[in-house]
Amino acid sequence: MTIRATWYAARARRWLRACASVGNEPYLVGKPTIDSDGGQLRIGNRFRLASRPVASHLVAGPGAVLHVGNDVSIGYGAAIAALQLVHIGDGTRIGPFVIIMDTNFHGAPGDQSIQHDCRPVTIGDGCRIGSRVTIARGVTIGDGAEILAGSVVSSAIPPGVCAAGGRARIIGRAGDVRSRWDSAAAVLPDVLMASLGLESPPDLDGSPMPTHLWTEARMKGVLDAIEDGLGVVLDRAAARDIETFADLAAAVQDALWERQGTAREA
Repeated sequence: MTIRATWYAARARRWLRACASVGNEPYLVGKPTIDSDGGQLRIGNRFRLASRPVASHLVAGPGAVLHVGNDVSIGYGAAIAALQLVHIGDGTRIGPFVIIMDTNFHGAPGDQSIQHDCRPVTIGDGCRIGSRVTIARGVTIGDGAEILAGSVVSSAIPPGVCAAGGRARIIGRAGDVRSRWDSAAAVLPDVLMASLGLESPPDLDGSPMPTHLWTEARMKGVLDAIEDGLGVVLDRAAARDIETFADLAAAVQDALWERQGTAREA
């Protein structure tokens, strides 16, 4: 592990010190709110959590368990709270501003009445949860399922499907969306090499974005190249907060999900 990676891991562990257990190589961007509040937060290996420009919140109430598996990434502005049980499976990616709670509401600290309102939430392995998705109490999402941006999930989602909508419904197989991302992921490193003048393909799994390259002018060139090469339009204001190549890849993936959802609705 490099000195920089070691520093990032040490910083992440400091912010995650309220957790009952934390796996290897955690990576945090920004300053999250992590509150065990009498419960247990269990974090797996290679955890990624963004809290910039908006802080994410992970809370486990008294006697509750919030379990996050290996290789899970969570975007900024997320609110994930367990008063009984919330489980997030291995390899699941969660976009910005996602809400996951095992209760319909939260009362004042120590309010025991809300415990009766709880139903466990289970998200399987390898799921993809788009930005601004709300997952309600009692929901189970099967392995490999994809939930498109802006959806509200209030009932069970089977494994391997793609779901979307204000009352999320199945719109196809997860592979329909994932194949678009696989194609984009194969091209994206070459697009970044050309637009940033890199000598080798960047690591899309977490390498920091070189600050001397991510200037306003270079950023515009990269976003234009992504639009030309992949047909994906990224928000330029949000792009200013990108700190790693993984953040950029996640933004491209979210944009692909949103475009797929629009096409399906049409």
